[in-house]
Amino acid sequence: MTTSRREQLVVQAVPGTHGTTVTARGHELTIDEAPRYGGHDSGANPVEHLLAGIAAASLVVLRLLGEVAIAESAALTVSASLNVDRVMGADDGPVVELIRLDWEVANAAHAERLRAALPHLASRRPGQALIDAASTSTEEVSVRESTAACG
Repeated sequence: MTTSRREQLVVQAVPGTHGTTVTARGHELTIDEAPRYGGHDSGANPVEHLLAGIAAASLVVLRLLGEVAIAESAALTVSASLNVDRVMGADDGPVVELIRLDWEVANAAHAERLRAALPHLASRRPGQALIDAASTSTEEVSVRESTAACG
């Protein structure tokens, strides 16, 4: 019987004068809200950090799946519709109503390979539970338009 590797991940959050300072392995992040939610807008908000984590984790897992060339040239935009009233305790609907993952790749061959890899990526992606908890989620792949100048 083989034992799976485990890694303990730890972050520490402390309030600061302008947002929250989070430390992970000596790396500091400033997390803050927009002024309309009582913050100073001195950093991305907590949900934006979650989305950034999903985007980065997606690219890492894509590399682990052997699609290094795609991971190194793809652009991934992750967007979500947050039910702010649920966060504030005034609604009982899903916290995240819609989450979209929009991949843009260099060419049609990359698009085909990425589409084939998406189920494997989803089964291994850290943060997939947030995507699965959204009332609606989509993951789309498109080919980047050529930026070559027309002459």
